[in-house]
Amino acid sequence: MKNLFLLRHAKSGWEDPEIADFHRPLSKRGVSDALLLSNYILKNRITFDLVLSSPSERTQATLDLVLTQSSSLLHIKLDQSIYCGEAITLLNLIKQQDDFKENILLIGHNPGLQMLAESLIYQRVEKLGTCSFLKLSNFDSWKDLDSNILDLKFFITPKDLIND
Repeated sequence: MKNLFLLRHAKSGWEDPEIADFHRPLSKRGVSDALLLSNYILKNRITFDLVLSSPSERTQATLDLVLTQSSSLLHIKLDQSIYCGEAITLLNLIKQQDDFKENILLIGHNPGLQMLAESLIYQRVEKLGTCSFLKLSNFDSWKDLDSNILDLKFFITPKDLIND
């Protein structure tokens, strides 16, 4: 059984209005939230065979912090199409992956990430806030991934992790 993990980047900073959206860094809260998630991933022994990531500054910083405690060498693919990707674009990217990969993490941006989650599980996701982390399952091949077929195994937000 395959597992698809979705992660929205952590909270970014808006202190410098001159910085282009693509290059915005994480805020202090974003750093803190990403470290909380890193602890959750370690504590729950969650591993990834492949990470598909937007190349933006905030997604890369989130990824570095979230995986800071990971002891395994990860295969990370940066893909520009994730940056402004619509749900169908993200779905097609995932469907192209090798079935030898069991656990894939996609880290990206809204609204595409939230729309992808909602279409795959066929239920409304209240709010996919920054640093929200989801696990979707119930399929055996990436190429067969389709709307309305996945089970939402968990939906974690930074607020869920404060007292964890």
